[in-house]
Amino acid sequence: MTLPDHSYRQKQLFKEWTDEIESSIINSNTVSVALFRCDGTLLFANGAMKQLFAEIEPSKSLLNPSFSSLTKTLHEQGLIYKGYMTFGDYSNINSSIMTEVYRKGEQILITGGVDSEQLLHQNMMMHNLNREISNLQREVIKEKHNLEITLNQLNDTNKELSESNATKDKFFSIIAHDLKNPFNSLIGFSRYLKDNINTIEKDELIEILEMIHQSSISTFSLLEDLLMWSKSQLGKIRFEPAMVNFYDIWKEVHFSLNETARRKRISLKSPDNINLEIFCDKNMVKTILRNLISNAIKFSPQSMEVKTEVKKENNIAVISVTDNGVGIEKERLKDLWQLGKQVSTQGTDNESGSGLGLILCKEFTDIHNGKIKASSTPGEGSTFTVQLPYQNIFRE
Repeated sequence: MTLPDHSYRQKQLFKEWTDEIESSIINSNTVSVALFRCDGTLLFANGAMKQLFAEIEPSKSLLNPSFSSLTKTLHEQGLIYKGYMTFGDYSNINSSIMTEVYRKGEQILITGGVDSEQLLHQNMMMHNLNREISNLQREVIKEKHNLEITLNQLNDTNKELSESNATKDKFFSIIAHDLKNPFNSLIGFSRYLKDNINTIEKDELIEILEMIHQSSISTFSLLEDLLMWSKSQLGKIRFEPAMVNFYDIWKEVHFSLNETARRKRISLKSPDNINLEIFCDKNMVKTILRNLISNAIKFSPQSMEVKTEVKKENNIAVISVTDNGVGIEKERLKDLWQLGKQVSTQGTDNESGSGLGLILCKEFTDIHNGKIKASSTPGEGSTFTVQLPYQNIFRE
């Protein structure tokens, strides 16, 4: 049996499928087909080819090789060109496809499309481009993250600088005002005594000496806080915690403040639990307690009571100082622990104050890894609470 010629069989197949092949070519988006006359007249172009033409005369859309170069070929029949052909115009983006160009007499047929090698090359280029874009995006994200870190660091630094400036301003304010004014009073009273010592009545003399005494105590207390705070800022205060009887600390504070309380007829009520020991730095807690009780006296009317309590809760020492004084407005509570936001407030007997004592309380509580808070109702009083954690257990 003789097998049919392959080319013959192929022609027969094409003949059988002429309509379908024709429809496929006309509607194809990948296979480009165009038929020109040699004078440049376009006889036919399918949709894919029309997409390649620029918005000019179709024959002039052939850039390389140009249409004129194709018509100058010596061949008048068969394949006259095979290779890449560039379409478009010189002012826009161009496109290239693999083509085969045939000529029959005065007509030129151009067929082509993107071959697999070209497609793979373009895909590889796109892959590399996407990879570069991804790398660039990662670098941008990394740089953005680094910029955010730097910005946060700058914000933190600016905040620290602002707080440092506020602290410096408050420090000089204390020196210039709160520390200077009492000395002006002392100088004024002592000069008055010096100039009138022979004519001053005994009762007036006692009153002036009492004012000098109280001014001296107040000034010394402020100076003590100022020096203590300065040492704290310089890191020169040693933290030496140990088990200490809290009542012993309270007695020392009571002794230093008893005269101030007596003048306002204020009762300093001792803690009920006189045997409770707490784990703390004694000097720091004494400074905390002295400032809290001193403030309570300052902002309490005469004949009131200032109560100190201490108790144990789990592994925490809870110390509280409560008064029935003028209280603190809610909006001011959050600023009690910030030196730059402190405002000088006079007590119920016009006692002066700087707010530095509460700053010391906060710093010394922080050194203990503890917490300090205030609760208050204007006109009813305030309670300051200090919580100090233990490294050993309570002993009673």
